[in-house]
Amino acid sequence: MTTALATQVAFKEKPPEGHFGADLPDASSAVLQARIKDLELHLKGTRLERFIDKLYEELEAKGISLRPHCYLSDQWGCPSGVPVIGIPFYLADPKLTQIEDHLGGGAEDEREIMMYLRHEAGHALNYAYKLYETDEWKKLFGDFGKPYLETYKPQPFSRKYVLHISGWYAQKHPDEDFAETFAVWLTPDSRWGERYKGWGALKKLQYMDAVIAKLGRTPAVVTLDTRDVDVGEMEETVLDHYRQRQLAEKIDLQIGEQLDQDLINLFEAPSSGDVRADTLIRAERQGLIAAVTQYSGVSRAVVVSVLEHLTERTTALNLTVKREKAAIYTTRLTSLVTALAMNFLYTDRFFETD
Repeated sequence: MTTALATQVAFKEKPPEGHFGADLPDASSAVLQARIKDLELHLKGTRLERFIDKLYEELEAKGISLRPHCYLSDQWGCPSGVPVIGIPFYLADPKLTQIEDHLGGGAEDEREIMMYLRHEAGHALNYAYKLYETDEWKKLFGDFGKPYLETYKPQPFSRKYVLHISGWYAQKHPDEDFAETFAVWLTPDSRWGERYKGWGALKKLQYMDAVIAKLGRTPAVVTLDTRDVDVGEMEETVLDHYRQRQLAEKIDLQIGEQLDQDLINLFEAPSSGDVRADTLIRAERQGLIAAVTQYSGVSRAVVVSVLEHLTERTTALNLTVKREKAAIYTTRLTSLVTALAMNFLYTDRFFETD
């Protein structure tokens, strides 16, 4: 296993969540203090144009005339009932993308951008033709009016749903199930017929074939262009945007010092010749977040909060790691964070306290 820690020069670390401004480019201080609306961000002329064009090409190749309008927003999204696609503003500018890497836990790479575009295009198609109102859609995907919960308890490896966005995201809500199914169906060379053979999800993918054959070239029923949050209306500064995100995602863990012994067992005792353990956690932070959320279905906010707590405690305990054992520590740390996150997901607690 090759870890980020092992490949970093002199174990340079990223700033922890809430540590704004550290290690950012010289120009970033001005960017951080700027109001987002004043940055005059746009899609034209950016790399995002290429991805959007690719999405449109994929839609055309599948016989779909719909071209969802894309705009820059605060996050990925498709306003409920409106066939448009919001794209995070930080993807439109290299400096902002770098800030997202430092403060937001990691910006999407090219593969992930296309995954999200296909997913949001699924929402747009659903809304454009009001498919969610049809009996066949309800029979396959469920009640569109079901409460939309931020936290959900997925059934890992269930074959009733496709696998696309990490965390078994298709299980979050019937609308997400449809969007994820559409994304898999739309992806070139996905070979979904073979991949999902024998799965309950296969009939959902076959439904896509049938509904597109029927509606793909017909005019959309809904052509609204109402937006949730447009980048031109974002009054907050870039710095405040990340502060607000941090507060919104913060989980009150109430763990205290109860995991200290686990951390002492996981890492090494204080030693002047070794590397600080909190450096490893920060270096591996993005990979840990991605791995734990992908296979557990636990929200990113929970995982981030757990990692912040573990970082604080390893710092307070002055624990260390040996460079040559970096992969071992990372594996153990991943197991610990996954166990804590899964306990929280299914019991609303990280561990028994009685």
